[in-house]
Formats: sequence, structure tokens, C-alpha cells
Amino acid sequence: MDRLDKKELRSRFLALRRAIGPEERRAADAAICRNIRSMACYREAEHVALYATDGTEPDLSSLLNEKGKRFYFPRYVAEGNEYELAGVEEPGSELVRAKFGLLEPRPELPAAPAGILAQMLILTPAVACDRRGVRLGRGGGFYDRMLAGESGAVVAVVYGCQLTESLPREPHDRPVDFAVTEKEILEFL
Repeated sequence: MDRLDKKELRSRFLALRRAIGPEERRAADAAICRNIRSMACYREAEHVALYATDGTEPDLSSLLNEKGKRFYFPRYVAEGNEYELAGVEEPGSELVRAKFGLLEPRPELPAAPAGILAQMLILTPAVACDRRGVRLGRGGGFYDRMLAGESGAVVAVVYGCQLTESLPREPHDRPVDFAVTEKEILEFL
């Protein structure tokens, strides 16, 4: 792959993701969730961070039926121009449209307790991921900053068309520990 700049790469991979048809997307989402459920790190996790899909990202909502897990979603904090995680028990009533039009935990829900990030399995969306664990996000660096300190395992969740051999990596980019698509699970530990 020619070394393209991140803006060009984002445009290319977002177009590939948007081109997935509804039937193919539903089947891929189900396969991705099956693959996540098969991972030991998921089965053993008590605390799991998810995201609410923007409509083109893989939909992980079927994971919310799992018993014995506490789920967290990212929430934008304007004061620090960053994201924090907040626990959600009833996604239907506790997630609201917020910054960037995404579903986020209601403002009155408490943020995840300090230190819990180290025990948490974090399922993160990505624009693309490479076979070395380099994740390409939307460009705001929000996940990189949120995960810069100590955190549990981080899993990039992407469709197969978003997986590539190599992406550019900058010093502040936090690599992921796993990538999951509808076809495979990659481990980078």
C-alpha cells in the first residue's frame, strides 16, 4: 500500500464501510458479535466498554443481552475536550443523542470509577485497523487520549473491508491488542 496520509485513508475506508448493504451489514454484525463472544478476554471480562454505532460502524447491541457483565459507553466531556466512560444498565433509556449526533450516556449517570479502566475490556470502533494493531480513528484522538494511561485489553471492531496490511502510526497512537471482523480475530499481544 502506498503511504497515504490519514485524511485520505479515512476517506477511503469510510467509503468502503458505507458501501456495505443492509443485509450484508446485519450478517456481518451478527458474525462480529459471535467472534467477540468466542474470545476468552470477553468471556472473562466483568466490565466491558462498548460504543453505540453511528449506523455504519459494526452494531454490538446484541452483546447487551449478556448476563454477568457491566457495560460502559463513551460520553463526551466538553470541559476537557475528551471522552469518559459511564456505566449503562438500560441503553434504551440511558443513552441520548449528544456530541457528533452519537448516542451517549445521559449526563447525570456517574462516570466509571477511577481505576476501573485497568480491568475493562474496551471494544472500540475504528475507521481502519492494520495487521500490526495500528488503529485509525476519526481523527480527534479521543480514544488515544482516553486509553493513554493504564487500560485493560483494547479490541478494534471493524468490518473485513476496513482491515489492511499497514497504516501509518504516530507516537501518540495507542495500538490495540486485538482486532475483530466478521471473518477473523487478530491478536497483537
